[in-house]
Amino acid sequence: MRLDTEIETRTEPSRESRRGRRRRRRRRRQQLIPIVVALLLIVIVALIGLGGKLFGEGSGEGLGLPVAESKEKADLNAYYGITPGDGELIILNHQAREERGILQNGISFVPLSMANEWEEIFYYDANENRLLATTAEAVHEAAGTDFLLSGDSVYVSMEWLKQFITMSFAAYESPSRLVIRTEWEAEDRADLAADTMLRTKGDRRAQVVEELKEGDTVTILSANELFSYAETEHGHLGYLDNKKLGSHRQETSKPAFTVSLPPYNGNTRPHNIVLGWHNIVSRDGNDSFEEAVSVAQGMNVISPTWFAVSDDKGNVADIASADYVTKAHAAGLEVWGLVDNMSYPVDSNVFLSHTAARQTLEANLIALAGQYGLDGLNIDFEQLPAEAGDDFSQFLRELSILCRQKGLVLSVDNYVPKEYTSHYRRDIQGRVCDYVIIMGYDEHTNAGGEAGSVASIDFVTEGIEKTLEDVPPEKVINGIPFYTRRWITESDSVDSVAIGMAEAQAFLKDNGQTAVWDEAACQNVAHFEKNGAAYSIWLEDAQSISAKLSVMKSHDLAGVACWRLMLETPDIWEVIRAFYPAE
Repeated sequence: MRLDTEIETRTEPSRESRRGRRRRRRRRRQQLIPIVVALLLIVIVALIGLGGKLFGEGSGEGLGLPVAESKEKADLNAYYGITPGDGELIILNHQAREERGILQNGISFVPLSMANEWEEIFYYDANENRLLATTAEAVHEAAGTDFLLSGDSVYVSMEWLKQFITMSFAAYESPSRLVIRTEWEAEDRADLAADTMLRTKGDRRAQVVEELKEGDTVTILSANELFSYAETEHGHLGYLDNKKLGSHRQETSKPAFTVSLPPYNGNTRPHNIVLGWHNIVSRDGNDSFEEAVSVAQGMNVISPTWFAVSDDKGNVADIASADYVTKAHAAGLEVWGLVDNMSYPVDSNVFLSHTAARQTLEANLIALAGQYGLDGLNIDFEQLPAEAGDDFSQFLRELSILCRQKGLVLSVDNYVPKEYTSHYRRDIQGRVCDYVIIMGYDEHTNAGGEAGSVASIDFVTEGIEKTLEDVPPEKVINGIPFYTRRWITESDSVDSVAIGMAEAQAFLKDNGQTAVWDEAACQNVAHFEKNGAAYSIWLEDAQSISAKLSVMKSHDLAGVACWRLMLETPDIWEVIRAFYPAE
């Protein structure tokens, strides 16, 4: 009895324990099921998100999952970033621009700055409210209905612009937009294989920009595996399902308006230019012609400083001489009369920015050139304020037309390029003028407060190379100095005086000094002290001029200009002829 009881006692709890364990395992499995399901859902959502990033924003198509297509129409004003009163949306060459146009009486107007992106020939005179388009042959003035003002901005009608620019354009509504094309390279096109939607994103759930029909043509701008970014025939931009596209093809559009502007065929010479500036300050100065050219063997152009803008209305003071021109021609020299804006107290910003005054100046210069039998004009406008940059460019455009009509060479003088002289627009000068002359000197002047060379080799090289970024070499002439500066430093003061080559050599000789070649400057240099003052001089001589001419010749420039005659020593012309022989 006792043994059986013990066995029975041990056996019965064992069965209950097994049942309990089974119940606990079932409960644990039931508890795990929602956790596993949740984890699976997290993985699926993550994979969908990854698929959207790889194959289309917000799309689950990378996993082959069904996606419900949205038919919700987008707020196109918000989509294109248009706010009420913003103006007309401009889509230029498949890109929505930040600038807005103006739609007035069914005519579209675009900002003047945009028109100049296409052809930089447009100029607005705010003083006289005149809009001009200047080609190589003529100045065209817009009618009052061809442009309008809004705040400080000028807007030009597309109807007026189409006579100057090869383009196509079309206007659409909802939202008001102007679609313009000015570029004509082959593009990727496709016809739709089925009806579809243009969407705001590469996602079938994205809002609809435009409903498209089978057979519509779209221009593909970019694409991934699932979606293409495209422009429709109505100028809308957005995303298309690649499955709805037919076969692709390369296609080039034809412009609605084709324009061929006349080329700038100037009066450049088929030979090297060797120019000498002749500084004349009165009519009596014309009597120095023989002295000026007496040693200048190989010079083929002389540029006397004869003309100056005398007032803000475009009048010109002149001290020219017909007899001088006759003598120059007899000596085989062309005469390019120099015109400056510095001899009289004039405001360059005023006479250049008023079309009437500017064109009066141009007409006066052409008349003087005819009166004296000149071969060309040399424009030497210095210290122009930045705000006069566009006006100066327009002056050169207009004057170039008149010079071509009269067979006159038009040359223009420039500083060595620096950021603060960028408004001189050497690129425009290089298109409309015959020659762009670099004033490759005045590296150091009294205004700088530091003694130094007037034209070190690095300064000269920089001037040439930076000018060549904007102007073709066959139009570039580099100016070299026939002078130097004698520097004196006393206490805290630094001063100098400009002297010619012979006087510089005499100064050193009188003081028992010998200049030493400085390889960095490519000049002979002397420094010495006398009576408590420090003297310095960077010589311009045959050796320094030869170094400059070597750089010029290596850049295949059109020639050399020399400031100024009668400051050189005779041996300089032998050096010049070695690089630029007379032709």
